[in-house]
Amino acid sequence: MSYFLNLALVPSILLFLVFGLALFTMTYWVLCLFARFARTDALVIPLGAFIGTIATSWALSLGFVAADIWTLHAKADQELTSERSAINRLIGNAEAEVLNRPDLEAAMEFYREKVISDEWGANGNLHPAASVEQALQKIRIIIMDIAEGDAPAPIINQTVAIFNDLQETRDVRLAIASTTVNQYKWYMLLTLTILTSLTIAVTHADRTRAGSIAIFLYVLAATTSLWLLTVHASPYAGIETIEPSGLYLNLT
Repeated sequence: MSYFLNLALVPSILLFLVFGLALFTMTYWVLCLFARFARTDALVIPLGAFIGTIATSWALSLGFVAADIWTLHAKADQELTSERSAINRLIGNAEAEVLNRPDLEAAMEFYREKVISDEWGANGNLHPAASVEQALQKIRIIIMDIAEGDAPAPIINQTVAIFNDLQETRDVRLAIASTTVNQYKWYMLLTLTILTSLTIAVTHADRTRAGSIAIFLYVLAATTSLWLLTVHASPYAGIETIEPSGLYLNLT
């Protein structure tokens, strides 16, 4: 399932076009099959109200998956802002007016570059990068040296607190990348998508023209909804990703 969630734009569109066509073809075949039974015994056709039984479950399942995805994206956006803020605040403390430690500023820039190139770009935030760990260790050593100097205690405490915030936001970012919507929720959604289309076919077996139109509209809506969910499934992979360049933007 993870493979389909990380496809590029064109393969993703082609995949769902094939899925939609296959779903429509299968459902239309079922419609024609049950239409034969409807000609001999109309009582075998369920009432149209039965659609709501399955369709409601499908809509709820779609909503649950969508809520999980949007929550994950919102959390990833929040952590990007927090990490950017921590980087900027440590760089601000390194300036001449505060600690006058250009080595700390250089270490923070190095950390940011390695996060973007190695951890975010190469690893997709799926696992820690050794270069980022080394950058954090270098920053840690610099802060320990600052603590042993004659800098004011409030500034030292503030710098340590900001560094702790930086490490925490990084840990959360890595955790978010490893967190995905439970695959069983996707399987349930796909199953209910198929069952809903079959229900539409069966309940329209005595009206094949209306049934084919209803099937087409449902397949179009369902396929589009599923595609939109998959392109947003992961905050750091796929089509709609959060860009690491956000770490360079200043908070205003």
